[in-house]
Amino acid sequence: MTLAAPVAAVPSAADPPAAVPPGADPSAAVPPGADPPVTSVAAVAPALVAVPRPPVAARARAAPRPVVDPLLLVGGDQQHIVTRAQLRALGVPSGSIAHRLRPGGPWQRVLPRVICLQTGRLTAHQRLRAAIAYAVPKGQPAPRAGEVLLTGAAVLADAGLPSAGHPADLAEVDVLIPARRRVADRGFVRIHRAGGAMPGGFERDDGLWSTSVARALADLAPREGGGRRFRALCAEAVQRRHCELGELLDQLLARPEAGELAGVARVVEELTAGVRSVVEAEARDAVRGAGLPEPLWNPVLFLDGRFLAVPDAYWPQSCVALEIDSRAWHLRPADHERSLTRANRLTAAGLPVVRTTPVQLRRDPGPVLHELAVLLSAGPHGAHGRVTWRRAR
Repeated sequence: MTLAAPVAAVPSAADPPAAVPPGADPSAAVPPGADPPVTSVAAVAPALVAVPRPPVAARARAAPRPVVDPLLLVGGDQQHIVTRAQLRALGVPSGSIAHRLRPGGPWQRVLPRVICLQTGRLTAHQRLRAAIAYAVPKGQPAPRAGEVLLTGAAVLADAGLPSAGHPADLAEVDVLIPARRRVADRGFVRIHRAGGAMPGGFERDDGLWSTSVARALADLAPREGGGRRFRALCAEAVQRRHCELGELLDQLLARPEAGELAGVARVVEELTAGVRSVVEAEARDAVRGAGLPEPLWNPVLFLDGRFLAVPDAYWPQSCVALEIDSRAWHLRPADHERSLTRANRLTAAGLPVVRTTPVQLRRDPGPVLHELAVLLSAGPHGAHGRVTWRRAR
């Protein structure tokens, strides 16, 4: 007896689709001539979600790390001036530093342990930063507040003293460090050591730390105290109100070698006498050399208790004034007008005024000194009893 072959059941439209094993082709389970089953998104989504993905940490480790150029980290804030210790702290290998400092490379060595992240001539500000960076203790990435201070000509030029010159024209940069530090002059850097504790400096707008103008002059005294430039700098600092007279005198006299520096002693004497410019100091030398009495320098005169004028020099016993028409102080029309007004007020009050120029005093002071001698011997003049005075501050 032959058994009939079983007939495959054909699913109706109402029957649900048969389950398809994972990984099998859904169309393989569809009988010939039948429509393929419709697979919903919801049915497929669990399989997509189930696909394993590497953890976030593993993906981060697998991705290449970006190379950060130190120029982007410190170049902008520090004008491209960095120390080797800073670069090493940022993870820059020594070999990379040496490669970039090679001849023709993109960096340049400015001073020992100090690197500029660009080539070419340094700006005035870069030189200041490089000098500070050089004086930082070896291995320390950056200076601490007040640990290294700018001083000397760099401070005076930044203050705008005419005799100090423009900051861009400075051949050397003076830096003040504690006495115990062992750092030598190198390149354009001149090292000064504090005799005692470091003075309380201040932070400039550019982030560098600096001494006061008075301390900068005192640090400059051992090297330039005997020159005309130092006399001019001290007089300009007081005249232009960059420091008080008492502060400057304290700083100059506080140095241990102040008594041995004849130039410093002379400047102290001139400032105490009221001299406020190098031209007045030269006029004082000429007056004393001619044997004339010592006048008051830059006194404040009052007529009947009211302000009269501030002449360059004044002899109260004879009521005679001296005016030095210096071009350095009369470049602007307003300055020249003030000088004329001052002389006119003195003349109107009956005080004889002898006028001269720095060139006359240097080349041929004889006529001016003779005129002064005649007036002094013929005095007192004008409203002698009505004129009072106060010393220059």
